[in-house]
Amino acid sequence: MLVRYRLAVCLLALGAQGVGAQGPDILVFGSTHEPTSFAYRYASDYLQRLCADIRQRCQLQSLPGRRGAAMLAAGSIAGEVGRVREYNRQHPEYRRIEEPFLIIRTYVFTRTDGPEIDSWDALARKAGSVSYKRGVYTYQTRLEAMKPRTRPHDVQNVAACLRMVLAGRDDACVFDDGNLDAEAEALLPRGRLSKALEDLPLYIYLGKDHAVLAPAMNDAAKRLNAHGIKHFTLL
Repeated sequence: MLVRYRLAVCLLALGAQGVGAQGPDILVFGSTHEPTSFAYRYASDYLQRLCADIRQRCQLQSLPGRRGAAMLAAGSIAGEVGRVREYNRQHPEYRRIEEPFLIIRTYVFTRTDGPEIDSWDALARKAGSVSYKRGVYTYQTRLEAMKPRTRPHDVQNVAACLRMVLAGRDDACVFDDGNLDAEAEALLPRGRLSKALEDLPLYIYLGKDHAVLAPAMNDAAKRLNAHGIKHFTLL
């Protein structure tokens, strides 16, 4: 199976950076995506352009989902980049930038001799143990709603998720293509990849300490998205 990236824009190749303190002149945003993933690289580029438009200095840092959520709750970071629209239900105190910045897709990975799964309903009926990347709120809520038939658990990253399936420890891995990196991509030909289950628009959230920036960021996002929202496509 050939995995190919199709991008409509040029991405900035940004290296991973350690988690630093948020200074008075730099707004730090967290992301659950790995620094080597497509979604992280695009999000970092987008955030820089968005903040430049409103004359702010911003920095994106990769943080595990729970750590990023805890830091935002404590006011240690300004916001989070790459959360789904429904994240607001869990945290109504945060301000969501109404324009999504990227659309990714959900897939299911199974062994070649495993069940063929091309929908959430099929996953609930055919898979027992299912893994997903830690900190991905939308998969956590969807899979926990399938209990007790489905037994979900989280793992460190997509590559670990795929390896759990290939090793026979899980029936399926649920992941989004924005979280793919070179290691995970190399594992895909060893199993079966579903059709895309859904499109996932990703959003930027501001903590309550920085909610005052929401109107300006909303206007800036509309200008950046004037030619369409970028899609990531896995073939």
